[in-house]
Amino acid sequence: MLFNGEEYTIQFWQDERLGRVLAIDTETSVRPFTETPDLITFQVYDGESLFYVPKEKVFTFLDIHRDRVFIFANASFDIDVLEKYTDFRFKEKIENGTIFDILIMFRLLGLAINGSVPNKYGLDTISQEILGISLEKDVEIRCNFESFKDIPVEEIPSIFLEYGAKDAIVTWTIFLQLQKGINKTGSLTCLSHHIQLMGALALNRMYKNGISYDENKSTSTLELLKEKMKSPFDIMCTYGWVKGMKGNQEIYNNLINYLELPLPLTDKGDFSMKEADLEKYRYEPFIDAYLNYKKLEKTTFFIRKLSGDRVHPRYDLLKNTGRTGCSSPNLQQLPREGEVRSMFKAEEGSTLLITDYSAIELATLAQILYDKFGYSVMRDKINAGQDLHKYYASILFKVPSDKVEKWQRQAAKAANFGFPGGLGIQTFIEFSKSYGLDISPEEAADMKKTWFEAFPEMKEYLKKEQGYVWTRTGRLRANTTYCAEKNTPFQGLAADGAKIALYKLMRANFKLVGFVHDEIITEVPISKAAEMRILQERIMIHSMNEVVPDITVNVESTISERYCK
Repeated sequence: MLFNGEEYTIQFWQDERLGRVLAIDTETSVRPFTETPDLITFQVYDGESLFYVPKEKVFTFLDIHRDRVFIFANASFDIDVLEKYTDFRFKEKIENGTIFDILIMFRLLGLAINGSVPNKYGLDTISQEILGISLEKDVEIRCNFESFKDIPVEEIPSIFLEYGAKDAIVTWTIFLQLQKGINKTGSLTCLSHHIQLMGALALNRMYKNGISYDENKSTSTLELLKEKMKSPFDIMCTYGWVKGMKGNQEIYNNLINYLELPLPLTDKGDFSMKEADLEKYRYEPFIDAYLNYKKLEKTTFFIRKLSGDRVHPRYDLLKNTGRTGCSSPNLQQLPREGEVRSMFKAEEGSTLLITDYSAIELATLAQILYDKFGYSVMRDKINAGQDLHKYYASILFKVPSDKVEKWQRQAAKAANFGFPGGLGIQTFIEFSKSYGLDISPEEAADMKKTWFEAFPEMKEYLKKEQGYVWTRTGRLRANTTYCAEKNTPFQGLAADGAKIALYKLMRANFKLVGFVHDEIITEVPISKAAEMRILQERIMIHSMNEVVPDITVNVESTISERYCK
């Protein structure tokens, strides 16, 4: 086989022991992404020799090479296929760090060099970018491996064998290049690769599991939302503005002029219709009606996209902060209107076990501060079992902690979650509105001053800017803004601890059905909910302690037939 100007011989494995680093690739049957397909071929390259392993020998091959480093392009896919087909279990190799996924490595290195995680990271994309080699993905070949399901690998046409062989060769070669690049950064953890691998495996399983959806309730909810939309719609009509009518922008511009609202202009010279720009003018009936209508309309759009009795949200393993993303539907940003959350439910005979970490990003921040300075008031207060929001509220409002009222704690909450990321006064004023605050620049400045008094180590933490930042788990983010540099260490650490927890829950045979940053949702039998709650909480705490060893980690659980948080 001639590939990229070099000659490769395709061999059929006869029990040879291969080299130290093995690039493994599989070709499979075509199945929906929510199902694990069947194994058709298994090919491996060790930098010198290229082998196809007969299916009846795949377990033997994996077993006698369990001391080798395995390289995959999309490990979560291939491992699922191989664990379905054989009795070989990859748990030990995953946890001892001898499995690598070049797609994850590529994204981590992109974050370390450019400051952003690449959104396109398929094998062909990486091959072109790193090696300058284009992998021609012939659909006629890729989608027809299933026709060889019951045929010995030696009898599969060479054009198909060459197709799979190229992927194994490229995967091995890319791994070496990525490893060199990562080593240059000085990361001792391959930029947190193995944590990300655990997260990828768990999120892939969660995607396949999906979560039950009440389609009947969604229909009745849509009708209710339409009824609620009538009132704001009628109010807008009295101003001459009708949804969907031609010339609405001109009518809107005239309205804003009439109301004398100083809204910013768009590039086209029209007044802004952004919700963030309009929020402060809710005292005007038209603006209030417009915002209410848009909010309800967004919820109807969300519900209309969903169908069936089970949905399968797609999770993006890695955002720039280290957090995950979610789409189709975005379970991590569900509308609060229309009881959308309660449309997601457990199957009959089961219940949802919803466990969330308590103020986890304050705990991870406290760990960062303790690492950096050797002391932390934030750490001391958390470990003493104090409520940080009440503690700061007592200083801000000059009252004893046990006398702090609910609204005072809410104000403190805005500061505790806003100031650690380096928010300036004006930005904090806008941020605090989501906590029900409407404060002046002077009040915001006073809050920041007393916040530094409450947590003096934060003044030093927020002082310097480097333009890049490392997480405690060895991940590098380059070209950071000031706020990104301050946010990433504690947000990324919380995300890493949660990914470990997801993986360990999966290995403990919990059925993962949802993940919302600091909250993990599993589906468990009703009869075992109480005992599984204890185990889930224990696993989540111990997993987070792997990356946050010096801070007390707390969790809270809810057992409910429907998603209710």
